[in-house]
Amino acid sequence: MITYLSEIKEEMKKIGLDDLIIKLDHIAYRVKKGERVKAMVELANAVPYHEFKSFKVISMNAITSCIKLDETLPVIVVSEGLAEDSIVEKYVEKYGGRIHHLAYLVKDIEKVVEIQKKRGIKFTTDKIIGSEEEGIKQIFTIPTQTANHIIEYIQRFGDFDGFFTPSNIGALMKSTEKLGEA
Repeated sequence: MITYLSEIKEEMKKIGLDDLIIKLDHIAYRVKKGERVKAMVELANAVPYHEFKSFKVISMNAITSCIKLDETLPVIVVSEGLAEDSIVEKYVEKYGGRIHHLAYLVKDIEKVVEIQKKRGIKFTTDKIIGSEEEGIKQIFTIPTQTANHIIEYIQRFGDFDGFFTPSNIGALMKSTEKLGEA
């Protein structure tokens, strides 16, 4: 297996992905309705995280909170559905509370997506969500076969430090709905 991983690393270097994918940006959990705060407390009991942002996602009937360790990445994002018909609640009903995706900060999202599509990686949408004007572009892969989690590629512009915008969070969440995870 180590040899195989070395081969992948060499391939990534050869095609330029090692220069385009910068670092792990955030880890996103989906938890059962009413358990978002409990999940954040459990994490904060293990590592001194503190809450710094929360968002109600009205279009998806969900709420998302972000916790972080001082000013370092990765940030932990915890989402819960606010009703049974929420995409988040449907996901948790099917898979249980768990990590939903790992998000990686990239230098050039269009180039990363182009390369990954050529390599056979599939995405939840045909188009990247967001824009440079909004300060963020992002896209999800389809879930992995072994752990059923998603990889997100994210690129920020200017001084934008968020994880989504009010105008794109619904599209991001909705993009996972067609996978049959809900």
